[in-house]
Amino acid sequence: MTGNFDHRASSTSPYWQVGLVLVVGLALVTSLGLYYFAALGVTVITLLYMLCVLWAAYFLRFADALFTAVIAVLLINFCFIEPRYTFGIASLQSLVVLIVFAILAITVNQAMQQLKQQRQQAQQAALQSSFFQSLAELLSIQNNVEGLLEAACQHVHTVFGWQVGVVQLPDSSGLTWLAGAPVASLQASSVQWAQDYQRAIGAGTADWPELGACLLPFGAGQSEVLVVVGHASADLHFLRLLTHQCAQATIKLRQQIALAQAARDASEADFKKTLLTALSHDMRTPLTAILGAANVLADGDIALAPAQATQLLQSIQAEASYLTQATENILTLVKLEAGSSSLHLDWASPQEIMQHVAQRYLQRTPAVRLQMTLPELGAQEVLFKADAVLVAHALANLIDNALQWREQGSTIELALSLEASSLGLSVRNHGPGFPPGFVISAFESGKPAAAGVRGFGLGLSIVQTVMQLHGGQIEIGSSADQRTEVRLLLPFVYAADLIKADT
Repeated sequence: MTGNFDHRASSTSPYWQVGLVLVVGLALVTSLGLYYFAALGVTVITLLYMLCVLWAAYFLRFADALFTAVIAVLLINFCFIEPRYTFGIASLQSLVVLIVFAILAITVNQAMQQLKQQRQQAQQAALQSSFFQSLAELLSIQNNVEGLLEAACQHVHTVFGWQVGVVQLPDSSGLTWLAGAPVASLQASSVQWAQDYQRAIGAGTADWPELGACLLPFGAGQSEVLVVVGHASADLHFLRLLTHQCAQATIKLRQQIALAQAARDASEADFKKTLLTALSHDMRTPLTAILGAANVLADGDIALAPAQATQLLQSIQAEASYLTQATENILTLVKLEAGSSSLHLDWASPQEIMQHVAQRYLQRTPAVRLQMTLPELGAQEVLFKADAVLVAHALANLIDNALQWREQGSTIELALSLEASSLGLSVRNHGPGFPPGFVISAFESGKPAAAGVRGFGLGLSIVQTVMQLHGGQIEIGSSADQRTEVRLLLPFVYAADLIKADT
């Protein structure tokens, strides 16, 4: 499909070859008629000539087919109508035969030409539809305007061989080529005229036909102009359709980019608002408590009993521990906002992560009652690919949640379990458990804290987001001994299998 869509679909042979076949056919029919005249008769010979006329009507132009019909009439009259070998007609019957043949030949010729035209139009419409569909598919995968325009120009050049470009006139400084090959002879004044009047100008149009290119503006509100060179056989309507599709694709892509940018701006603003709220909510209260307790301890005029001093020190420790966890949550929130690009994935040992988290709580004063349960793995070492810092932080959030809701003095269990395709990191505690139908959702900016609950409520949401980024899941339920259990399920491999795969 080069140049245009208007090519003959009826024959792929050169025109002179089709004409030569027709001449041979007429000669063959004439020879057969002369040799077997007595056996065939005028009627059969006339039908054979009609086949030649049909051949000409199907493969040749209307004038050539009409000329073939005239030649056939003359040959029938001269060779087979009495008196033979003259152009005289001896009987009315012979005259009627010639007239009917001539009428049928002309009628068939016209009908065949109309059918050919309709078929060519249908084929042209199908080819245009196929072209525009392929162009639409190509443009739909572009993610920036420059790439879209360049892809459109390249596609048209590949299909038709035309030199196509997109230009705009942003100011009086000159033309700016956005895509395609620049046309050196193109003047800014012609582009400005096409933009001002929103009309196609140049070669193939009624305006400025002396231009070596055709200029088609994208439309009102758009500054781009499509420039086409080498399109002498192209239909102006087709060029307008091409320009319209490029313009609509450009508008749609710019709207998508603007909406995506607006969503990012809104998300960033919402995130900043949430972060500030978290800072003020989760940090101001413990800082106030620490400052108050420290002032009381530092004030020499206040006589404190040893038990009161110990209680104030424990309060400072508890608030400082809570403040540390709140700070980690907020920093983790900043990291999670960047998505999977912020993850530092590597093969990690779940036992080492659990031991690291447990050690932090066991070193507190007073120490947290924490029990760690590991399965018997023997020589098998289990690994999983994760950001170890984020997974450890998720476990710490689950432990802090269990500490807040456990029965006074009860023990929290941190356990590892293995299933067919995933490992489970579980935190269990005795307590009221989660309400019926409770579902942990990923972090939602601006989500308020629950009434009467200390903290901004980021912990469990951060756990859910960490699991989503790692392709893991969270399960909430009760263990066999009626304890509340939260399990983090993650894919794993055995270290031995990983070593075999590397070798």
